[in-house]
Amino acid sequence: MKKNQIFSHWRKGLTPWGKILKTMKVFTFLMLVAIVHVSASSYSQNSRLSLNMKNATIKDVLMRIEEQSEYRFLYSDSKIDVEKKVNIDLTDMKIEDILNTVFDGTDIGYRIVSRQILLSSKSESSQVGQQARSVTGKVTDSSGAPLPGVSVVIKGTTNGIITDADGNYSLANVSTDATLVFSFVGMKAQEVSVAGKTSINVKMEEETVGIEEVVAIGYGTMKKSDLTGSVSNIKAEKFFIQAPRNVQDLLRANAAGLNISIATDAKAEASLSIRGKGTLAANGDPLIVIDGVIYEGVLADINPQDISNIDILKDASSSAVYGAKSANGVIVITTKKGKIGKPIININSNISIAHSASQPEILDAEGFLKFRQDYNEGRNSETYLTKYPQIFTNPEKLNGVSELDWYNYDQTVPATSLTDSQLTTKWLSRLNLTSPEIDNYFKGNITKWNDLVFQNAIQQDYTVSVSNATDYTTQYWSLGWTDREGIIVGDRYKNFRARVNIESKIVSFLTVGLNAQFASRNEGFLKCNWSQMTMISPYGSNNINDLQSVYRRRPTGLDPVNPFYDNLYTDRKNVSHTLNTSLYAKVFLPLGIEYQLNYTPHYNWYEYYNHYSSDGELWKSTGGQSTRTTSKSFNWQIDNILRWKKEFASIHKIEITLLANAEKAQYWSTTANATKYSPNDILGYHRLQAGEVQTVSSNDTYQTGDALMGRIFYSLKNKYMATASVRRDGYSAFGKKNPHAVFPAIALGWAFTQEKFLTNIKWLNYGKLRFSWGENGNRSIGQYAALSQMGSSLLPYINQSGSVYTTSQIYVSTMSNYNLKWERTASYNMGLDFSLFQNIISGSLDGYIAKTNDLLVNRALPDITGYGSVTSNLGQVQNKGLELSLDANILRKRDFQWTASGKFSMNQRKINKLYGDMVKIKDDAGNVIGQKESNDEANGWFIGQDPDRIWDYERVGVWQIEEATTASKYGCQPGDFKYKDQNDDKIMNNKDKVFQGYKTPRFRWSLRNELTYRNFTFSAMIYSCWNYYASFQRAANNYSFPDRSSDYDFPRWTKTNPINDYARIGSKNIGTNWVNNSFVRLENISLSYDLSKSILQKCSVQALRFSISIQNARTWAPDWNFWDPESGSVTPRTFNFGVNLTL
Repeated sequence: MKKNQIFSHWRKGLTPWGKILKTMKVFTFLMLVAIVHVSASSYSQNSRLSLNMKNATIKDVLMRIEEQSEYRFLYSDSKIDVEKKVNIDLTDMKIEDILNTVFDGTDIGYRIVSRQILLSSKSESSQVGQQARSVTGKVTDSSGAPLPGVSVVIKGTTNGIITDADGNYSLANVSTDATLVFSFVGMKAQEVSVAGKTSINVKMEEETVGIEEVVAIGYGTMKKSDLTGSVSNIKAEKFFIQAPRNVQDLLRANAAGLNISIATDAKAEASLSIRGKGTLAANGDPLIVIDGVIYEGVLADINPQDISNIDILKDASSSAVYGAKSANGVIVITTKKGKIGKPIININSNISIAHSASQPEILDAEGFLKFRQDYNEGRNSETYLTKYPQIFTNPEKLNGVSELDWYNYDQTVPATSLTDSQLTTKWLSRLNLTSPEIDNYFKGNITKWNDLVFQNAIQQDYTVSVSNATDYTTQYWSLGWTDREGIIVGDRYKNFRARVNIESKIVSFLTVGLNAQFASRNEGFLKCNWSQMTMISPYGSNNINDLQSVYRRRPTGLDPVNPFYDNLYTDRKNVSHTLNTSLYAKVFLPLGIEYQLNYTPHYNWYEYYNHYSSDGELWKSTGGQSTRTTSKSFNWQIDNILRWKKEFASIHKIEITLLANAEKAQYWSTTANATKYSPNDILGYHRLQAGEVQTVSSNDTYQTGDALMGRIFYSLKNKYMATASVRRDGYSAFGKKNPHAVFPAIALGWAFTQEKFLTNIKWLNYGKLRFSWGENGNRSIGQYAALSQMGSSLLPYINQSGSVYTTSQIYVSTMSNYNLKWERTASYNMGLDFSLFQNIISGSLDGYIAKTNDLLVNRALPDITGYGSVTSNLGQVQNKGLELSLDANILRKRDFQWTASGKFSMNQRKINKLYGDMVKIKDDAGNVIGQKESNDEANGWFIGQDPDRIWDYERVGVWQIEEATTASKYGCQPGDFKYKDQNDDKIMNNKDKVFQGYKTPRFRWSLRNELTYRNFTFSAMIYSCWNYYASFQRAANNYSFPDRSSDYDFPRWTKTNPINDYARIGSKNIGTNWVNNSFVRLENISLSYDLSKSILQKCSVQALRFSISIQNARTWAPDWNFWDPESGSVTPRTFNFGVNLTL
């Protein structure tokens, strides 16, 4: 069999630099070619528009130009007639040509000032007041910093100017009775009467932060100011300098209430949850929606560079439109679209180096021998050690014992003379070292296994995208390639990703579009068995093919083993290809009604081939072993959506959304196995028929669903808002008595700062109260959980003659439950949105309580039924919590800006009900005084307690020598962990277990600071979890094979070191050692530099950014002394260099 090439070199260090240099050469060449072939021009020169409008008002034309470009129009309605109707059909024209055509035959004149177009009456603009004069002044922001680029225009004319770098302006020919209009992006426009003054200074005020932003909600979008539910929004572009590897990196620590675990391997996958887990056994993952349709793929297939925005729907009102799939919250991803103007080419490149972030020390050669000495001294009795003093001590360190007496302790024939070599060999033999280890000891051969299993990993991510938009078509295309090594040798992940978003206006009433994503993943790389590094001896040979080496795979499969041995005789293929598409059509009907049809097919092809060679000792007895699995799935959804928006009398706003949905999912798989290859297994899984023993299995499944949904939103004066929705879901997996369920929701909003009695409160810029209630469902069960299922196997059979033989039989394997129904989560949410102190501080505060009923669990059945368990509905779990999000514009100067954002969340969970079985409550005299619902001690579920509450023995130290007699009553000895006997009956059982801490954090917080100085941007993110505990059993020092294992370099109890935090080697441990796991992590540090626009314009480049970042820079955990406190395992620290080029 051909050996896996990845293990042909075991090293610590960088992948050959030639690979990186070659990649950089290709990238540089492409960048130079792109630069040479793009002509230099300014925005106004390059901006070309296309318009085709019939019988449209000039106002409509101006609005269309603003939609398609970055131009903004300034004019006075009283002096400019914009209601005149015109016909226009222009293609790829400059803005000047378009305006000349639009204003032909009118009294409208214009003047272009940067990207603002000033309109005026030709007759008035030709006249200058007799008392005209010059007006000068300075424009600043709310903090007093000068504002360059502010537009200053004489109202009703085209006479205007832009403030200079110091915020100063000087405007000539201003009449004494004129009015000046000051405008700037992100600031409130101001009108100031000249009134004869020659100097006018203006302080601009920021627009209320974020309230006009559009966020994605279920089956539509909405202004943030209109939201009545709890929704968090993340702008992806803001975090691109952190070099996100996937969606989870964009989300982590950036939204209150959204919890993302830390990634540990090359694939960088992480788990997600919103507002805690509302179930006991069913899936608790949030629903993923991309571009308005439910996403059936995996997050690893989504290129983060394709993402524009992410909205997290957290309360029931926001997510109820997704009904049975939304009990765990919804994450809505909006991908990028094209923008009006010339095609934009974006090239993004990230190259990273990763290494182990927190690695506990491992015993070196000297420490390993001391470990063996302590183990052997600890496992022998005091009588034995008294009889043979210092028997396990290095003969070079004997004190008061002669070398000859020491050597003859276990000699059948006493020796009369000794050499140093004999003494050392005797000592090492007593420490259970084998002959190959002893030989390596004398030769000085030491293997540092941790240096072999860990590496400095090279990670590469590249994305190229092209986007563009015209009057008729919007398009975005991208290709992405990921090739990442993990920090453990052999760990690797590759993914090719492609996306196309295209939308075309066929006719005025019909628009069609396609959003498609393809991904091809390769996960067939073999990661070495790195955990063996703490078990294998530093004197073990690293030569796998050395048959005399003790540290290779034993036929029994027992540890320790060379970390690379198994992979040397393993061949694997693990690839998958997915295609997610969404085809849609929008029809614009009379009366403002919009109809949308979505067809969303999802395809997946998966191949898993694996062969264990008979050359490997573990598989010799089976003659080689192969598996070949192929599967495919095809899911589709169809959405029929009607939307209607209407505004009445400028104060009433109504939006109605109706949905009819249907879906189907199918899955097919086939698995073939072979063993006992003959004459050999050199072809492995490529020729299964060479195996004498062959088995084949297959599986086909399908499921269907349907839904009806209606939602209505009403706003009065943009002050009072209400949203109501109802969804009816059907799903084939539930019992025939409950195939459908209805999920309603309602929400209210009050923008109280628009009330007159609050208008004089200057420090309060914006405030809105929100209240919502709603129900969501969870249908995350197997397709056939409600049905009796058939199984088959070889079972003994006795014929009429009494002969016994085996035959394949079919039987009922599971019990049906026709009453099975949906999990239902009813939740309340109260929220406050606010903006304070001239919008310097803004944020939101939310409190919630959610109760999940009819939990989906597998309930154990008595043996008499013939079944082990049945899927049932039972119990109730409650989540309640608090979330706070804060954003602050701390400093805003001309060349320096400082912004900060903080997130805080806490969630408490408890079980209110379980099975409903009641038990009697008795007093101390044995009298029945009541009853209560019974707990499930086997699963650790207790009424009134958090499912993550620790229920265990209370550790109170380590048994010491003077406590040997008492320890023996519990089957322990000095050096073992001591647990409290709560009732002092000298028996440790469930009666001695008590409630202690929690396994999940009680609260989480994050803080992000971003500082911009000219073209430099620096950001730093801190993330923290507090008040929770994790198991640290390593402190018990009770290994499976302490007679031949190495270990981490932890303290250990000995007679001369009677500590209370660590036990003796090989201790007996009856409980769990829980340690406070709270930590503070410097999650990310990033620094970027944007090349000056003046330089880029000479090269016809729009933007060029260089960035460096460190992911998982540092972690502080005061009570934790092992691997990463969050993952409990190895985690990478990643150094990234990125280049982003826009043409």
